[in-house]
Amino acid sequence: MQFIFTPMEAQDARAIAAWRYEEPYSIYNWEAEDDLAEMLDRRSPYYAVMDEQGDLIGFFAYGSAAYVWSSDEPHLFSEGKTITIGLGMRPDLTGKGSGLAFVQAGIDFARKHFAPEQLRLYVLTFNERAIRVYERAGFERVGIYVQHNAGGDREFLEMRRKA
Repeated sequence: MQFIFTPMEAQDARAIAAWRYEEPYSIYNWEAEDDLAEMLDRRSPYYAVMDEQGDLIGFFAYGSAAYVWSSDEPHLFSEGKTITIGLGMRPDLTGKGSGLAFVQAGIDFARKHFAPEQLRLYVLTFNERAIRVYERAGFERVGIYVQHNAGGDREFLEMRRKA
């Protein structure tokens, strides 16, 4: 499968916000209108990912938009030349064996367009399916970050790899 990356546009952001994941992955459903504005902010860019037919199949976020905590000012790089990535696939495509190719395409895109030295991502600790894909893509477990919010605490696994 070929993956085509394009800067996020409003219609892509609205389509992604309408995706609905089944339990236990419903936590990845978009809820806030503020998320749409974040998806269009080029300082920490989101990219829509299309397949060969031009169908929206996923997205990647690079920089502070992929943090699991708030950032005062959107930015691409964190310490040194590290880029944090976030990603999502259309719900009907998850769990069907294309995750590794999708993640690798996002890594290759980051290398080509941003030239980071290291990549970092955060994944909820219950999401073993995604963790296996990330490990197969060369990410290693670094530690746990606990996000505190009104809905309760959430544990995220921090993973890193050399770009």
